[in-house]
Amino acid sequence: MLKFKIDSGIKVSFFFISCLVLSMAILLPFSSLHYKNLTQGSAHYLETELSNIKTSFTPFLDTKFTQSSCASFIREFRQKVFNEKIVKESGIFNQQDHFFCSTTQGDVSFNLFKSIRKRLNENPVNTTLSYTKTAITGEKSVLLIFSKPEVGGISSLIPPQYLVDMVKTELSPYDISFKLEVINRELTQNIDDRSFAKYYYQSSRYPFSITAYLGLSYYLNFLLNYLWFGFLVAGVSTSLLVFYKHKKLSQGSLGFSLSNALDKQQLYINYQPIVEQSHSHFGYKVVGCESLLRWKDPQLGNVPPDVFIPLAERSGLIQDLTYFVLQEALGLLKTHKSTFQSQYISVNISRKVICRDDFIERVNAIFKNDRHFFNQIMFEITENTECSEAELEVIKENLKTFSDLGVKVAIDDFGTGYSGLDFIRKFPFHVLKIDKVFVKNISDESSYAIPLIESIIQISNSLKTKIIVEGVENTAQLSTLNNLGINCIQGFHFYKPVPKKDLINILRRQKLIKK
Repeated sequence: MLKFKIDSGIKVSFFFISCLVLSMAILLPFSSLHYKNLTQGSAHYLETELSNIKTSFTPFLDTKFTQSSCASFIREFRQKVFNEKIVKESGIFNQQDHFFCSTTQGDVSFNLFKSIRKRLNENPVNTTLSYTKTAITGEKSVLLIFSKPEVGGISSLIPPQYLVDMVKTELSPYDISFKLEVINRELTQNIDDRSFAKYYYQSSRYPFSITAYLGLSYYLNFLLNYLWFGFLVAGVSTSLLVFYKHKKLSQGSLGFSLSNALDKQQLYINYQPIVEQSHSHFGYKVVGCESLLRWKDPQLGNVPPDVFIPLAERSGLIQDLTYFVLQEALGLLKTHKSTFQSQYISVNISRKVICRDDFIERVNAIFKNDRHFFNQIMFEITENTECSEAELEVIKENLKTFSDLGVKVAIDDFGTGYSGLDFIRKFPFHVLKIDKVFVKNISDESSYAIPLIESIIQISNSLKTKIIVEGVENTAQLSTLNNLGINCIQGFHFYKPVPKKDLINILRRQKLIKK
């Protein structure tokens, strides 16, 4: 990952936290909609429960009950109360508003309050609530009263705490305190007055109201419940920022820096040895190495190849970078001729470079007086670019020319790019390099990647090419590959990419061991 010195991790973290705080602040105005919906929802819950009770007792609102004796239906009446969860008792009155039957005392005799009768008459569906001392028990209770003209009515007693608990079930999880009133008489106590806001809601179906009080605990609860939203907004915003910065740097200042990197000697090469299993007692020996271009910018630090190589291909700088690597490879071979002996150096060549008409001329200019070193050079043709038919013809001609001069040709990352069987049959490839993506999950012969590698081996055998496997990092992978008959390996299990001086030391030690 690109390490930005200007946009450090601290700045990105600060931006994330700022986005988080801002997004939560944006949410606060929506809290009013939230607590209004909750309050209205609790009121609708009460209305539904009261309506269910009314529906349950409606069958008794008939002249066959209101004009009969209490004893004739008291058992059925009591059973109905028993089946209801929140109704503790019920009474029935006739069309003269005279109570004559109670589920607790049986026969009773008292009249309906005139104030209640007035509210019943004013209600379109002849239904009301009352909060008063009951004539039967003398305790304060909520009465659900409904009637039918020329028939009578029913009064069902509900303990106030039941109604309070219903509202509490809806509002308490959000730390909302409330006041529940029936006909303007308060059922709740100990309301917290230390609130920032309150919301009053009057039921349109029954004479009760709920007032919600919103304090600090509610707002904290609200923000915590929607903290996921804040993290989502902050995460997306931060990702977009990093992406934008990265893109801007890659297309702008990074491109400018790369164009000057060669002149300022900011580019250098590391070499990763490639080993082959020896049939002698020496085990694995280094048979070559891959030259890997690196860039250390004074401002940006180490810029990864997967950032600057695609940029170089888009900007046209890839040609200069390629010829720089070739010059370095030749210089290394000339300077340490006796150390390298038969070992080769591979150089990655983009299709965008090798399909140019001047490719042969430019390479020949580099090897002008040292053409005998061609047999220690390998071109690794990368697969990440699609070419036209005309460009493929140029590539074919160029590769054949250098193959005739002794240059080995390898197809890099085989199986991951644009090339197919038709492509590799057309060109004089000597080596297929299997990409590390095929090796990553190999641990034993049951791995799903084994059949893929076996197919590549069959292709290699039919084309009479050699196989090099990249990305080998552990003994299990090596053992599996050996069992498949592959003995040419490149990866961290043997060597990481090393500077030129370390590579020379590796080759010299190998030479001493052989002696």
